[in-house]
Amino acid sequence: MMAIREYQPYLDWVTSQQSRMIELTQSWSHINSGSYHIAGLRAMREALAQEFAVLGGEAEVIPLSPLDQIDANGNAEKLDMAEALSIRKRPDAPIQVLLVGHMDTVYGPEHPFQSTRFDGENILNGPGVADLKGGLAVMLTALAAFERSPLKEKLGWQVLLNPDEEIGSIASDPLLKQAAQGENARAGL
Repeated sequence: MMAIREYQPYLDWVTSQQSRMIELTQSWSHINSGSYHIAGLRAMREALAQEFAVLGGEAEVIPLSPLDQIDANGNAEKLDMAEALSIRKRPDAPIQVLLVGHMDTVYGPEHPFQSTRFDGENILNGPGVADLKGGLAVMLTALAAFERSPLKEKLGWQVLLNPDEEIGSIASDPLLKQAAQGENARAGL
């Protein structure tokens, strides 16, 4: 068992990544990924896949079934959905952790809230900054720190990012449930 002082180099490394996390959050925030904006969600998924690739996991783009909905005239229609992204590392490790997040925001491409700005010295405001693009930057950085540690071989992980959380995760619900049923899963975050 490692004492807290043995983790300090990894914690210090995370602290050293603050500027990078802010840059990622701003960059991702400038990609419009409104829940129904498929082109924007695909651009966001590609940006995330590129950044998460540094972790060396296996990435998979997962198509979601179209949603059934009723249009303004009362007609049934199928609404195409963007794809989910899964990244796995060490799926055969004895302990597995599932990390779930989302890449969509509530702001479509026609909404005026499209860019970031600092409100004061330490407050970044922008679409998806707190929910969840900033959180994804933290997740990526925490996993990168973990991958630097000697404990990494004992734990496998899956990051599952869905494109429809802001509208209830209806299309991704089966995928999320399936991922949560993992055989050796010890934790879901």
